[in-house]
Amino acid sequence: MVMKETKFWQDQEKDWKFYFDEGKSYLKTCNKLINKKGVFDNEFIYNLAVLAGERITLGMLLSYNYIPASTSLSGMLKEGKELYPLATELIVGARIINRFQAFCSLDVVPLTAPKDDELIEVVKYINSVDAFCSEHLNQEVSVI
Repeated sequence: MVMKETKFWQDQEKDWKFYFDEGKSYLKTCNKLINKKGVFDNEFIYNLAVLAGERITLGMLLSYNYIPASTSLSGMLKEGKELYPLATELIVGARIINRFQAFCSLDVVPLTAPKDDELIEVVKYINSVDAFCSEHLNQEVSVI
């Protein structure tokens, strides 16, 4: 029997890059949509921006061979603080994204879609997460 190869968790070096690049791609799309939304609404762009930040952060952590237990952006950033100097403003900035959605709540609370100016603030924050993570990738992994 021939086993089908998977691109997940087989090669640590490739895996960190897969998630990191995926997040970068999502963020690139957000940066375009913030100026010209087309058919996409603020809720979609918000969700894509948060997903971008989570993927970029996960990629950075995987570059250290560290698999986080947390799935939230601020949780992952905090978990890795032994690996890099954690910028306090990134944790404070996480409040920007958290004001629109209640995470880990037992009550189902619908997302409050950000207004245009708030969405710009969210995407700006995710760009700062990207800059931080890009700067703090594990220097021992090869950047292709």
